[in-house]
Amino acid sequence: LTIWGVQMAISLYRTMSSVRSNAAGGENIFMMILQFLEIFVGSMSSGVGVGFISSLLFKYAGLDIDNLQNLECCLFVLFPYFSYMLAEGLGLSGIVSILFTGMVMKHYTYSNLSDNSQRFVSAFFHLLSSLAETFVFIYMGFDIAMEEHSWSHVGFIIFSIVSFVLLSHITSWVYSILCLEFGSLT
Repeated sequence: LTIWGVQMAISLYRTMSSVRSNAAGGENIFMMILQFLEIFVGSMSSGVGVGFISSLLFKYAGLDIDNLQNLECCLFVLFPYFSYMLAEGLGLSGIVSILFTGMVMKHYTYSNLSDNSQRFVSAFFHLLSSLAETFVFIYMGFDIAMEEHSWSHVGFIIFSIVSFVLLSHITSWVYSILCLEFGSLT
């Protein structure tokens, strides 16, 4: 559910950025919604399309031969980058596209890899995710330590914390009721 929120936020940001750059003010709400849908659906389509192309390539190209393991792994890593570049080239959101490519590739392409390539790709992406997470937390730590803090937004900070705690409890409660009523939702 969090990944959907991130994708929506990125698409909304792109839409609002383009609205802000067109300062004429003549755009109505319908055009904003249409532009948001264009960015989101276009990014999603390009990501899903590249993911399915990679799945077909790995299924029918016969790359699971022992001496082609390096090529197989390299192509598996490069397809999401291709999806990102395609979406950015079309003026869409590359991050949304890469997220959908990852979902499709995990579900369809990963099973078409050889056993050795599956192990390598899993270890490689685990390493990348650990490095990215470490980098983000180091960057956030430096940013917090180096920035001058303004406490003029204390009310907003308190409102945000209370809202987060309240809404997380409400969604947990609703999810628990749905699980009890209909069985597991995962």
